Amino acid sequence: MASSTDNPTMTRELIPLDVREILDFFLRRWKFGCAIGAATLGLFIVAAYTLPTSYTGVAQILLDAPSDYMTPQDYSNSDFSDNPTFIESQLAVLRSASLLQQVVDSEKLTEDPKIGPAALTWLQGALVVSRVGLGNVIEIDVTMYSPQKAATLANAIAQAYVADRMKSRYEGVQKASTWLSDRAAYLRAELSRSEEAVQKFRADHNLLTTQAGSLTDQQLSELNIALINARAELSAKRAQYQQVDKLLSSGGDIQSMPDVLQSVVVNALRAQLSVVSRREADLRLKYGERHPDVSSAEAERRDIEGQIAAEVQRLIGNLKNEVDSAEAREAALARALGSVSNQSEAEGQVGVQLRDLERIAAANQNLFETFLSRAKLTEEKSTLLNSGVHVITNASPPLGPSFPNRTLFAALGLVLGVLFGGAGAVLRELFASGFMAKKQIEEELAVPVLASVPKMSGWSRDAQSQAQPVAYLERKPLSRYSEAMRRLRLGVEATPEEDHSPRLMLVTSAMPGEGKTTLVLSLACSAAADGERVLVIDADLRLGAATTFFGMTEKVGLVDLLTLPVKTADAIHRDERSGISLLPAGAKTRNPPALLASARMGSILDELRGKFDTVIIDAPPVGPAADASILSRHVDKVVFVVKWRETSREAVAEGIRHLGGRSKIAGIALTMVDEPKLPKYGRYTSLESSVSDSYYLN
Repeated sequence: MASSTDNPTMTRELIPLDVREILDFFLRRWKFGCAIGAATLGLFIVAAYTLPTSYTGVAQILLDAPSDYMTPQDYSNSDFSDNPTFIESQLAVLRSASLLQQVVDSEKLTEDPKIGPAALTWLQGALVVSRVGLGNVIEIDVTMYSPQKAATLANAIAQAYVADRMKSRYEGVQKASTWLSDRAAYLRAELSRSEEAVQKFRADHNLLTTQAGSLTDQQLSELNIALINARAELSAKRAQYQQVDKLLSSGGDIQSMPDVLQSVVVNALRAQLSVVSRREADLRLKYGERHPDVSSAEAERRDIEGQIAAEVQRLIGNLKNEVDSAEAREAALARALGSVSNQSEAEGQVGVQLRDLERIAAANQNLFETFLSRAKLTEEKSTLLNSGVHVITNASPPLGPSFPNRTLFAALGLVLGVLFGGAGAVLRELFASGFMAKKQIEEELAVPVLASVPKMSGWSRDAQSQAQPVAYLERKPLSRYSEAMRRLRLGVEATPEEDHSPRLMLVTSAMPGEGKTTLVLSLACSAAADGERVLVIDADLRLGAATTFFGMTEKVGLVDLLTLPVKTADAIHRDERSGISLLPAGAKTRNPPALLASARMGSILDELRGKFDTVIIDAPPVGPAADASILSRHVDKVVFVVKWRETSREAVAEGIRHLGGRSKIAGIALTMVDEPKLPKYGRYTSLESSVSDSYYLN
């Protein structure tokens, strides 16, 4: 069973955040973040100057209690007294199609070429009606392309609403006045008939000048008056009680009866209930349903409601008692009147009938005068109507557009630019999958980094080019690149080994294009320059990059050595310029893994180990092929090549697992490092990267 040290895992320990790391992050990503921020700001500025401009006219209307100059009333319980339902209904009126159609017609909006026939629909979309705070003020906002027209439309809607309110009140008063006038005319006719009946009775019984002079007549007169009053009182009380009884039987609001509305106790309790209800609602919003204060407020509210209900029941009981008392009084007066009438029936029968007719005439006269006075008063009120609604703020042409608000767009673009830029920089940092420096690899993979190889521009595989690794190392033996090769060789040689120093090493990588073959050639050239006998085996039987570099594609190589009776010495070729011996790939094969896994391959490697000081195998990447995993069983050490910032961390960890873990891996060579950028990676900066280029002679 493999130990945990043979299986590298991608573990990242939480390291305390350093201010220098934040600064390094900004130094690395400020250009990218600023580019995103500038692009975002630019988009918002362009939108602010390209979007269609619109202006908003604002008018305000105050809803107040309508003034009644004839008979002032208390509007404390009217719709105008802090009634959200009334306010919402007025908002609906202001948005109604009938009212807006009046504005469309008066302002001739259908003739506007920018609006057209659908002017009503357009106006409904351009209009915003809202309540200002908790007051009785309504704000009218109209948004359109012209500041003058926006103000004109807002004022037109406000004036149309005021006129509509005045018209509604006038029509209501006119209807009431007409009804009262008709009723007065009917009562006038009734009064005339009753007075004619009295006069006719007097004439028929010769009582035109009769005056009551006896005690009986006086008693009858007084009792009749008292009986009439008692009956009138009984009728009024009974009507009130029947109204209450009707409300009770129909399930109506008993608290709307006049006695309840006029009760000082009920009004006081309602005031307390209003205060407690508001406090309960505030407590529910603040603490929730189960808070003790909410329960206390709810109990107090229920107690007050109970008191109101008890007081209403008491008033109903009083009304019933008053009806009973009035009935008893009426019955008593009727009996008394009957008794007196019996005493003077003979002499007063005619007088009783006359008085009854007179009472009817008097009652009709009282009703007629009451209705006539109310009709006249209502008719006069129509000339002094006040709608209770007036414009408190007329809309004026706005000084600037309401949309787009260029200052707001710029500020929003700047804020979002900073946010998007910072988020983009952070995301780019988080999604950077490659390794940045030696310490980072060693912390995450627990594998030593033998050398950090600087990036060299202009590499070429042309044998005549002066930029190729061999020529470069020859011309610049004391350069930064040359020192990196020496550091890599020393790192491989310093790895612990039980039997012998690592003479046979394999160089591979996770993926193609990571500078593996260049590193093999550079290592071989560096070792040859130090006088070592160096052999490079091109085991990449698919591509043969080292073979192509030395121009030995047509010569006998590894495939021929493994498949034909060819001697090892015949397959090894020496490059005179660098002093490197090469075992090229040789002929093409369809099954490289089988050849590399053969016993012949193992014997060839054992034979070559004793003939050269250093044998370097250029193996294919472990990601696309299994060749490197097969060859790793025959070598002393493996050098794993990782391209700086490019090779994903997951690919490196997976490649190491394919090689059997870390047991044979001498270390990692970090290639193509852009060392001028390494100081921007804070604690991952390597020691050699902090050395100035002036230190290196070449």
